[in-house]
Amino acid sequence: MIDLKSIFPTITAFIAFIITMCCLFAGTQKNLLDSVNLLTIYTPEGSSLSPTFSPLSSTTPAHTFYSVHVMSYCQGTLGPAPPGATDLYSSRNVTDCSNRTILFAFDPTAAWPKEVTHGPALEWPRIISDDFHAFRMTSRAMAVLYIIGVGAVGTVLLVKGVQVAMPKPQYGMLEVGFLVLGSLSISIASIIATALAFEFVALINAHGDGSNVSARYGDKFLGMTWASTGLLIAGSLTSFMNVFVRGAPAPKEPAPAKDEEEG
Repeated sequence: MIDLKSIFPTITAFIAFIITMCCLFAGTQKNLLDSVNLLTIYTPEGSSLSPTFSPLSSTTPAHTFYSVHVMSYCQGTLGPAPPGATDLYSSRNVTDCSNRTILFAFDPTAAWPKEVTHGPALEWPRIISDDFHAFRMTSRAMAVLYIIGVGAVGTVLLVKGVQVAMPKPQYGMLEVGFLVLGSLSISIASIIATALAFEFVALINAHGDGSNVSARYGDKFLGMTWASTGLLIAGSLTSFMNVFVRGAPAPKEPAPAKDEEEG
């Protein structure tokens, strides 16, 4: 009979590994989970779409949205919303993505075309670029923590595979250690991602109000990263219980006294 308690940490680690990999590599290639982004910035044309909007219009800039991911960013244009759609941003056409970089930090001044940041339709507020520059090291630390977490969870899966082939009690300790490391790393990364997403969106919407620059945080990304965090915490607790509670040797019964033996 399968012991569900013993394999539960492995199941949670496997699911969390897949989810975190999706969060980490989303947007590293064109149309690769582009909707799983930390936040998306819209230019004025992208913020004031009309039903007759055409991405081929001569008045439209090269790119009307920029989706920021953990290791890259993607850019593209917004198309006309489908009939009856309430979300004007739902029709997206990704045209290009930046190169994948571990220590990635989005720089809107470098990413946006000069005619957009300095054109008559958009008086680009320099303070928004300063906001991204101020959080540059935090963004890079978040990416490193995600990578550490993925490596730790991947090690858990490898350890479990070796444990199945060559059962040894020491492997249980390794499983607990790497699960705790993975859950801590991804938990901290999720906290940073949530703070960055909400903070950046608030700053961009406040500072870009006069320039019609707007931003939206990525609810899919945040939902996935916190789901991974919850799975790893549950797996870590279960693994700890398996090793230190269920796997603890039973206390030995005291030896009978000599007088009891003689009697």
